Amino acid sequence: MTANIISPEMRPPVAVEPDVPGGWPQSSLHGAMTRRDAERALGRAEVATGLAEGDWVEPWYGVIVPVTRVHDPLTRAAAALLRAGPHAVLSGATAVAMHGCDFAADGVVHVTIPYDRELRSQPDLVIHQAWVRECDVVELDGLRTQALDVAICELLCTGEQRSALDCLEQALAQLGEAAERFRALVAERLARRRDRRGTRRATALLQLAWSRPRGVLVGGV
Repeated sequence: MTANIISPEMRPPVAVEPDVPGGWPQSSLHGAMTRRDAERALGRAEVATGLAEGDWVEPWYGVIVPVTRVHDPLTRAAAALLRAGPHAVLSGATAVAMHGCDFAADGVVHVTIPYDRELRSQPDLVIHQAWVRECDVVELDGLRTQALDVAICELLCTGEQRSALDCLEQALAQLGEAAERFRALVAERLARRRDRRGTRRATALLQLAWSRPRGVLVGGV
């Protein structure tokens, strides 16, 4: 079951994409390409020269992006998915940011991969392993992303409390009449979550949303 009740206001405005070096393949995903595909399109020598001269960078092994896009959130998210493989999905804080929560963006990309895929986390790329169900995946800006209720559930269980609660409250506030349905979806996710770590805290945060004075966290932290 997916949320699919996101109000248009929750989606961030589409930013004007920065320029890319001349000749960069239009087939790139928000400017990101695997190094293998870039070498096929441009030639190994040109790719090596571009990397050496700083026109392109390799944020994570095997993926390259134009230097003009190295800090662009969509480009970094696309590069992370290319690094993680075809069944990967943007998750947790990154997925919530994709859905439009401005409290979630922190420069680190979170990606979830299936258990049969092995990949270690790298600087600014956090790899999670879980059961990835296609019915829980939506496409945003061409990128595989957890549905909002799935992402919020994960963030409540594993993320920093203040950020998780702020994101939940932003979602509830912008969903309007669908807010309580969304809260029920998240509660159902928590009740059925196989990994029980963090679910008690997440349930408390879910109940606390909209009812706490600003600055008060679970446990009085």
